Amino acid sequence: MRIIFLALFVGLGFLTSAFGTEQTIRLAIFDNPQPDPSRVETSQELETSYERGIITALHVANSMGFNIEEKTFFHGSSLLGILQQVSSVKQWSPDVIVGLNGSNEFFMSKTFFNDILVLSLSATDSQLKTLPKSFYSLGIPDPYVVNAIIKFINQHNPGANLFITVAAESKEGVDFSNLLSQKYKEQHSSAQVIQRKFLTDNMNMLDMKTFMSGYQKGDVIIVMAAGYYSAIDLMNKIAGYLPNNPIFLTSSDNWGNHATPQIMKGRYTAFRMDTLTGSKDKSSYKLFNDNYKKIYHAVPQDAISFVTYQAIMSFVTALKQFPPPASLSMRDAILWSYQAALKKNPDWFRPPGYVVYELKNNQETYFETIP
Repeated sequence: MRIIFLALFVGLGFLTSAFGTEQTIRLAIFDNPQPDPSRVETSQELETSYERGIITALHVANSMGFNIEEKTFFHGSSLLGILQQVSSVKQWSPDVIVGLNGSNEFFMSKTFFNDILVLSLSATDSQLKTLPKSFYSLGIPDPYVVNAIIKFINQHNPGANLFITVAAESKEGVDFSNLLSQKYKEQHSSAQVIQRKFLTDNMNMLDMKTFMSGYQKGDVIIVMAAGYYSAIDLMNKIAGYLPNNPIFLTSSDNWGNHATPQIMKGRYTAFRMDTLTGSKDKSSYKLFNDNYKKIYHAVPQDAISFVTYQAIMSFVTALKQFPPPASLSMRDAILWSYQAALKKNPDWFRPPGYVVYELKNNQETYFETIP
C-alpha cells in the first residue's frame, strides 16, 4: 500500500470558508485492478495505468485547492481477500471510497459501508438504483446500454436474430443478457433470440456443436464475457467453428489502448461498444492529458487512467461547484455536495455517449458515435 500526500498551496479560501479550517480529504481506493480474471498476467501494466490516473487527479485537485491523502487497498477476486481489505478500509476511516469496478463487489459493499460516498468506476447492473443514496456508479446503467445496442443493430442489421453468449459466473452479464433479450423481443417479436451460457474457465472445453446450435447465418452474436481478453478468445473460437463470416458485438470494457488484447484469429466482423469512456469531453480530457504529460513526460497509454482520474474529479468538482455547509464533517460534506450534483445532473460524470469501434487486424478503429 502507498500513501500520497499533496500539500494545499492554492485555493485555500474555498476550504477555509466551507469548513472553517484547512482539512484533508481521506480517499480510499478499494478495487481489484485486474479487468479480466482469466488474464492475471496483464494486471501489472494496467495497475500502473490505474494508479497514474489517480495521481494525475490528485495533482489537479491540489491546483484547485484540495488536500487529498490517498491510500490504496487493492484486493484479489476471492471473497476472503475482499473481506480482509474491507476491514483495513474501515479501520483507516476514509471520507470517500472509489473503485469497486464490478457490480457484484459494489452490491456487496453496501453491507460494510454506511453514510460515506462510495463510487464505482464502472458498475452497470440495472438494480444499482436500489442501493442507498451514498452509492453511485460512473458506469452507464445497463438499460441505456441495451437501448444503444438495439439502436446499433436496427441501423446496421435490421431485423437480425440475436445469438447471445454470456459468462455464467457473471451475475452482471447474465442480468444484462436477460434484459437485452427481453427488450429486443419487445421490438422484434418475429426475431429469434437465443441465449447460451458458458464458464470462462471451461471455455476451451466447449462442445461447439451444442453451444452454437440454433445459430443461423446473419445472426448478430452478442458476447458478454468476463472481460475483453476472454471476449476475443470466444470470438476466435466461434469463428474457427462457423463456416461463414460471423458478426460479433460486445460491450466489454477496454482498460487498455486501441490494440486488441488478444490476437484475432479467423475471419469475422466484430464491433465493441465503449461504455467506459465514451466520447471524451474535450475540455476535461485536455486537462487530464496536459497534467498527465507534466507528471510522466508521456501521453496516457491506457483508457483506465482517464477513468480513475474522472472518478476522483467527480467528487472534487462536486465540492467546488456545490459548496457544503460549514458545519459538516469532511465525510458528510463530500456526500452532501455529491447529492447536490446528482440533483443537478442524475448522470453526473458518466460518459456522455457511446463510441463504437470495429475490431480489425488486431486494432480498434473508430466506427461511429451513438449519443
